[in-house]
Amino acid sequence: MESLTTYQQELINNGRIIRIYLDELPSGSIGVGLIQLIIAQESQTHKIVQQLLQRAKTEIPDPLITRGIIDLLETVLVSKFSKLSRQEIQSMFLLSDIKQTRVYQEAREEGRQEEASSMLQRQLSKRFGKISDRRLENINSLSLEQLEDLGEALLDFSDIADLDNWLQSCVTE
Repeated sequence: MESLTTYQQELINNGRIIRIYLDELPSGSIGVGLIQLIIAQESQTHKIVQQLLQRAKTEIPDPLITRGIIDLLETVLVSKFSKLSRQEIQSMFLLSDIKQTRVYQEAREEGRQEEASSMLQRQLSKRFGKISDRRLENINSLSLEQLEDLGEALLDFSDIADLDNWLQSCVTE
């Protein structure tokens, strides 16, 4: 083994770094399973993920810890299979587990945001005619909450300048 630097040795002595030897971990623990997932071949990944999900649900009484394990599984899969699509990664989870993942939540939020932006753009175009690319870019950069606020504010706009003023006020907030 390489010799440790003074700093590394100090971290170990202070208990901030703990050595864990894989052969000392209980056989079949969730921790060992996560490490197996990291080094597993793609063909084994689906089976390991399913086993870990099932074990986390049955062995871990705290739902926050179970959620953390699901997030960790997702992080490992996203890192390990960066070339896979969101759908391919989600297929490694059960349907109920997919809805708990950060990837699913982000996709759902992005979908809602895109839908709201698209609807507002159609409404603005119908009311004021063609909307400039600059305005469209500004609208597309808004959060879902801001898009909802714009939808309400739009009812009070009398001309396109009202939209510009509203967008400007979002930038300065």
